[in-house]
Amino acid sequence: MRAKSFILLICVLLLSGCWDEKQYREVTNVSLAGIEGTPGNYEAQFAFPVFEDGSISYSTVTGKGISTRGAKNSTNTSQGLDVAELQVLLIADDAAKNDIYPYLDVLYRDPRNRLSAHMAIVEGELAPYFEPIAGQGEDISTFYTQLIDTAGIYTLVPEVNLQQVCTILFAEDIDLALPYIKMGKESGIPEIAGSALFNAKREFTGEVLDRKESALLMLLQKKKGKYARLDFLWKEGAKESPLSINIMTIKKDWKISDNQIDASYQLKVSVEEFPHDSLNKKKTKKEVEDFLSKELTKNFTEVVKKLQEAKSDAVGFGQPVRAFHPKLWEQGDWGDTFSQLPIKVKVKVKMMRSGILN
Repeated sequence: MRAKSFILLICVLLLSGCWDEKQYREVTNVSLAGIEGTPGNYEAQFAFPVFEDGSISYSTVTGKGISTRGAKNSTNTSQGLDVAELQVLLIADDAAKNDIYPYLDVLYRDPRNRLSAHMAIVEGELAPYFEPIAGQGEDISTFYTQLIDTAGIYTLVPEVNLQQVCTILFAEDIDLALPYIKMGKESGIPEIAGSALFNAKREFTGEVLDRKESALLMLLQKKKGKYARLDFLWKEGAKESPLSINIMTIKKDWKISDNQIDASYQLKVSVEEFPHDSLNKKKTKKEVEDFLSKELTKNFTEVVKKLQEAKSDAVGFGQPVRAFHPKLWEQGDWGDTFSQLPIKVKVKVKMMRSGILN
């Protein structure tokens, strides 16, 4: 009897299938998608691989509808489009000036969908971003994946996927920043331009931090990729020398009162380039540390001012305020409070490595 029960159990396990299984012959797997238009009048583009005669090419289709799903369903394809394997989602900047969540809702409703996909805002119309890129092959979804991954490694853009985007969109104490991509004027190839800032209404503010400002935003968050390199111009009298550093470690200390935030940072850096040299001398080393401390204090402050002007708390100052300072948090809408709040930034730099030359 036990033997029969055991055999029956094994048979049941072997006969069970995957509840979410779909055959590849039944669907067309989308690797790159883009959305533009306005609420109720969406236009979406979808790129997917096509297998013919033992080779792979990529095709793009466009659909229109009152929703993202409606636009997808209106496309003229022989098989239904499936976004479960989506790698990259692009949203046109004009479309992103509306609440972007309605564009994304369909991606979060289906548990089969891949929420580790990248997301970015693009300048202008979508069509040019779906064209094959010279020297990059036809797999443009892989191109965008590698472009955003590389920017993340070098601390040029926030590293957020679709799942993290949703978490930030519904948070009241931090605002979203996404990679911003535009066409290179000379190359005609999509390139990372910086970070697009969003407000509490989940709308793109129209403000874009450039690549250096975007790196500074990440440092303000105490986040960095494998590398975080910044360039400066060292001046001594009439002589000028490039000064390039890599941020090794970051420490932050925020002191928050009911009417002000004092944000202090300690950065340990290594010098990557400095033709002026003489870093083995204590006097020169101290001068460079003081120079970097002053410059980075100014740079950090300028980024914070841009965030306040855009009413975009992409750093997340609101998180400790909401948790530990209810009097300040309850003064009103955090976006308005943040934009008017005195925030004083101070940076202290310590040079840890100066290269083998010194």
